[in-house]
Amino acid sequence: MSQSLFGAGFLRLESAMSARERVQGVYAANIANADTPNYRADTRTFADFMTEKSATASTSLMTKTNPAHLQAHKSPPLSGGIFNRASVAARMDGNTVDTQKEMTAMAENQMMHELDMRILKGSLTGLANVIKAGGR
Repeated sequence: MSQSLFGAGFLRLESAMSARERVQGVYAANIANADTPNYRADTRTFADFMTEKSATASTSLMTKTNPAHLQAHKSPPLSGGIFNRASVAARMDGNTVDTQKEMTAMAENQMMHELDMRILKGSLTGLANVIKAGGR
């Protein structure tokens, strides 16, 4: 029902917002551990989480309608893996967090999340206007 009412655009926007929230957590964890000796910064990005969400959404929407059809391949989620910056030079204490880069990326991600929220609000406002106009 929600797919026909809101369409694929809303599903993509939902995935994007969820991915933005998860990557914000990555940046926050990296910043929180900036002084932890031997901490390796998590390098997962918005694209990683968006790919994970898209793969999960596409396999969950697929149904096998014929016994001859192949089963949907389910890849393991990204969230269970370890992603750290091995290529970045570690400080003397072994930590690889660059606080300035993390703060910049976090601010950019926050702005993109706010843009997604504005797009969602505009879409819902348009839908509400259509409903109001239909009731006249």
